[in-house]
Amino acid sequence: MHRNTTNKKHLQGFDIIPAVENLISTDKLIEAAKKKGIDFGKGDPYNRLRYYTKIGWLPHMVRKSDDVGGIKGHYPDWSIGHLILIEQLKAKNVSNEEITKRLVIKNKIQSTLSLLTSKESRTQLVIYSILVLVLIILANQLEILNLGKPKSRLIPNNLEVYQLPAQIIDNGTAFIPKNQNIVFVKSTLARTGMKAYVSFTQNYTPASRYWVSDIKDYNGFTVELDAPMSGNTEFNWWLSY
Repeated sequence: MHRNTTNKKHLQGFDIIPAVENLISTDKLIEAAKKKGIDFGKGDPYNRLRYYTKIGWLPHMVRKSDDVGGIKGHYPDWSIGHLILIEQLKAKNVSNEEITKRLVIKNKIQSTLSLLTSKESRTQLVIYSILVLVLIILANQLEILNLGKPKSRLIPNNLEVYQLPAQIIDNGTAFIPKNQNIVFVKSTLARTGMKAYVSFTQNYTPASRYWVSDIKDYNGFTVELDAPMSGNTEFNWWLSY
C-alpha cells in the first residue's frame, strides 16, 4: 500500500507531458542511451525503463508497429535526455524526490519548446500577431492609444496647440456644429499677422487634422477640419502676436 502511494505522488509531480512528435522504439532507445554512456546495470534495461515509467520519470510507452510490421513499445525521442539527466543526478547521490523535481522542470521546458516549434503553433502565432497589430492600429486611430505624434501635431500653417503664446490678445470658446467641418470664430481684436491657437476639449474624430484657414481684420478667423463632426465639438481658442 505504501509503495502505491509513493508512485502516485511521483506521477502527480510529473503532470505535464511534452507533446509527442518523434517516437523511437524501446530497442533503439536503449541502444542510443548506451552510446551516451547510460549504465543500465546488470539487470534487463527494459525493466529499468518500466520502473522509471512507473515512478513517473518517463512517460508511458506508445505501442505502434515498427519497421518490420511488429508491434513494439515506443518512447518520445526526448526520453534519452531524461535518462542522461537521471544518470547524472544519481551519480551525485541526488534523492529521488529531487530528481522528480528536476525532471518536472525539464519536462515543462520540453513541452514549451515542442509547442513553439510545431507547425500549428507557428501558424496560430502569426495569426494572433496580425490580429494584435490590427487592434493596436485601430486603437491608435480611435485615440484609445497614443502612439507616435498626436494628431494635433499634424496641424499645418500657423496653428499651434501645445506651445502657449507669450501675450494673449483675445480668447474664448467655440464649437464645430454637428455635420459641419468649418466654423468662423468672431473676434473684433483679430488682425492680419496674428497667430490663432486652437485646442479641442472634446474628441474631434472622425477628423484627423484641423487648421486656421483665414484671419480677417476686426472680424475673426476660420477653423477647418478634414471631416465633418459627428456631434457639436467644443474647442478653446486665443489670438496672439
